Amino acid sequence: MKKEEDKVRSNSWVRIIDDDPDHNKAMEFLLTCKGWKVKKYLSAADFLTEDRTSLPGCMVLDVHMPELTGLELQRVMKEREITLPIIFLTGYGDIDMAVNSILEGAVDFLQKPVNPE
Repeated sequence: MKKEEDKVRSNSWVRIIDDDPDHNKAMEFLLTCKGWKVKKYLSAADFLTEDRTSLPGCMVLDVHMPELTGLELQRVMKEREITLPIIFLTGYGDIDMAVNSILEGAVDFLQKPVNPE
């Protein structure tokens, strides 16, 4: 089982999309300590222009960002048939937002601060 987990981690990218650079650094540190490869983006637009979405992995996505919100990015990804799993992580969520994001295909919706485990 451990070898399978290590293989997944070594072949997958966790994309962090959050406009808070300190949060991105903290998440990167936490995830790399757990063996994950991480790419950080400060905006949804940066993700859309810079990421190779064909590479396996998932996204940890903030909801409230300037220009293009996380929820809007989720819609754009659906239109472009980008199927990366999305975990929303936000400090400003509510029940309706969480339910709608899950109904649109998000894997999970967590509120900051989140338990590192």
